[in-house]
Amino acid sequence: MNSINKSLIYSLAESYLCMLIQIASSMIIARLLTPSEIGKFSIGMAALAIAHMLRDFGVGAYMVHAKELTKQDMKAVFGIAILTAWSLAAALYFARYAIAGFYHEPALAEILGWMCINFLVIPFSSTVFPLLMREMKFHLLFYINLIPTLLSSGLSIYLAYHGYGYMSLVWGSLANISLAAVMATGLRPRYSFVLPSLKGSLHILAFGGKASLTNIVAQIGNNAAELMIGKTLGFASVALFSKAQTLTEMFSHQFLGAITKVYFPAIAQRHRDALPINSAYADSTVYITAFAFPFFGFMALYAEEIILIMFGSQWLASAELIRILALGGCLYAITAFAPNTINAIGKPGLLLRIQLFIQCFRIGVTLPAAFMSLSMVAWAQTVAFGVGLFIYLPVLRYLIQLNAWRLLGRIFAANLIMAALALALPFAIKHYLEVQGLPTVGLLALAGGSFALSWVVALFVTRNPLAGQFMKILGKKP
Repeated sequence: MNSINKSLIYSLAESYLCMLIQIASSMIIARLLTPSEIGKFSIGMAALAIAHMLRDFGVGAYMVHAKELTKQDMKAVFGIAILTAWSLAAALYFARYAIAGFYHEPALAEILGWMCINFLVIPFSSTVFPLLMREMKFHLLFYINLIPTLLSSGLSIYLAYHGYGYMSLVWGSLANISLAAVMATGLRPRYSFVLPSLKGSLHILAFGGKASLTNIVAQIGNNAAELMIGKTLGFASVALFSKAQTLTEMFSHQFLGAITKVYFPAIAQRHRDALPINSAYADSTVYITAFAFPFFGFMALYAEEIILIMFGSQWLASAELIRILALGGCLYAITAFAPNTINAIGKPGLLLRIQLFIQCFRIGVTLPAAFMSLSMVAWAQTVAFGVGLFIYLPVLRYLIQLNAWRLLGRIFAANLIMAALALALPFAIKHYLEVQGLPTVGLLALAGGSFALSWVVALFVTRNPLAGQFMKILGKKP
């Protein structure tokens, strides 16, 4: 098994285990806290998310992309990370009352005040993660991410049970970041222990500044919906939208996030070695959509059952939003690797311009939708993903000679019929079989089990390219 496959296994294992922990934690906390309490924390996290994109000023992307990483580079990277993160901590701390006043919610000041501590700690881990990614040491990242997630989730549940309200989520977040920083410091390579410095930082800032601005623009677009909903439709509506978005983003944040952690350094290495990238991008996209199309189809089909089991009946209004956002998830999957590809070949400025257009469009369609309904907000996100698709594909054709029409043909030929076959049995279970007397947990377990089995069978029956890749990972000829 080659290093990329091993890295994928560790990365996927980490993401799935963290996802299971977070799902279990969310299920419990949703029954311990009210939608209003969770909504307050969600607004605080949405405000902080933009600051998180600035915290290392894009130096992580530089560390993975750089052709050669010297000791002085590492000193400069550490210095930039400390300067930006600690400056943000101070700015957010002194702006917390203004943000709370904007939403007429005093609790936000307390949330933001404590969460600023995260920014004091983050530089001690944020510069280690990209270094381990560059060296493909995903077994270390596995432990650094999994253990803090487990312990912090347990702490949040314990505090929520004992009546700490939204602060239970704040303390859990602080514990997660702090423990990850301690573990990252202990497991980092010896040669990377350096003192911070700003000497030689200009060329890093030239790349990292553009990458950081791109992340900020993307994060503003990603969080704009919750921020607008909080102002126009209320905190309870924020929580409903947040639950639907959290579920549909499991694919992009957990599964796809695990893949891109490996994809980015692998593509950057291919670029450094002057190897073609278009075939690697096309193959990776065909593989990922073989997961995405059936996943989002099943989520849309069983939206109510998933909501009932995970969060309870008070959140059922999120089911309609899940169905709409699932369509957007399918569109997003087609160009999910595009931003990392553009960064890997050293074009952060171009990626910034693309994201500026897409996210401005997204905010432009989300703003009027936020005055209408949550469903319209969900449709606005989906339309924005569609616009992104028609922008990224021509750009990739120019940059890496990707044949966009051939790629779309491969995706739909390989995955549409396969997805339909994988969903046929779960559809029948929901709509035609006499299972009305079955409890919701039993129904979803039966449907989920049949879906997993049907998906594997469909991969091999339709001779999907992903089936051949599975056989290679197992050491057998496809």
